[in-house]
Amino acid sequence: MALLVLAGIVNIAFTSMAQTIIQLLAPSHLRGSMVGLFNTSMLGLRAGSGVTVGVLGAFIGVQWSLALSSAAVALIALGLLVVDLRSRPRPGLHA
Repeated sequence: MALLVLAGIVNIAFTSMAQTIIQLLAPSHLRGSMVGLFNTSMLGLRAGSGVTVGVLGAFIGVQWSLALSSAAVALIALGLLVVDLRSRPRPGLHA
């Protein structure tokens, strides 16, 4: 029970800090949209991954379903990083 309380406190602290960072770093004209996207992803994807990992885990085992889910998240994050890095202007290049 104590670990559940501790996990809840850590979850609230993490969510609060993450949302603060989103609000501070988002451009003012996109701030509302960014906060909405953050909340959708934090709450909506949590429930979605629970269903996906649970259903997939019933067929191939929980360890494999978690490994596949983690690999998918890592690949998507890497892909988004590549897209972001390609879209940034390179210093020293003039058009």
